[in-house]
Amino acid sequence: MTRHRGRAWGPSLAHHCLALGRRVIREIVAFLVPVVCAGCGENDASVCATCRDALCNSILTRTLDGVPVYSAAHYSGRVKRMLLAVKRDGRVDAASALGIALHAAITAALADAEGRGIELATVPASLRSRQRRGFVPVDLMVRRAGFGRSRVLAWRRRPRDQIGLGRAQRTENLAGAIRSKNVRGRRFIVVDDVVTSGATLSECVRALRLSGGEIVACATVASTPLRLATPGRDQSVTRSGTGATV
Repeated sequence: MTRHRGRAWGPSLAHHCLALGRRVIREIVAFLVPVVCAGCGENDASVCATCRDALCNSILTRTLDGVPVYSAAHYSGRVKRMLLAVKRDGRVDAASALGIALHAAITAALADAEGRGIELATVPASLRSRQRRGFVPVDLMVRRAGFGRSRVLAWRRRPRDQIGLGRAQRTENLAGAIRSKNVRGRRFIVVDDVVTSGATLSECVRALRLSGGEIVACATVASTPLRLATPGRDQSVTRSGTGATV
């Protein structure tokens, strides 16, 4: 540990400074260097007009553990490539378009919710992923959507990688992995970038409920189509106004 003008610079501050430096460098490079579309590879556009249109054609809905989930697009094709470009390749320049889509999903959730005083609780990122990327994708998209978030969720333990796991295995892997602060009497929309099996959102809902919070909805940029129901879990498909189903 080093000291500067009588103050201790611990590991957390060092990681914060490193992450900030990485973010600044990425945004400078994204501004100065010609880019290709994160969704289709078209030249001279972070996200081309066609890919932007693919993000917000309708609002998709499903229910998960009795909670409505609102998504702006199907997690496939151009939309999937855009999200992976941000998460895997650090394409922060594409986050604004994804933020617009997330804004539509959150706005739909708020419009259907009753009452006021609703906060956004984002799915937490692990320390390892924050250090690797230098930013948290879902938090960045929430900011680009024009919203703030409440820091109420954190990982209690690190689960194993979810890739290749089925729905039941994902649920078991995440059980008890997320904790929440005491949120008694507060109301939330849980936000993530994409909902696949729904296991991560369900674990966040569980943690908030256990701490006394009320969950009015979940919202994501994208949603994978539901193919099979999970035994014993409420994960039905619904339709939102003129939107499509998932």
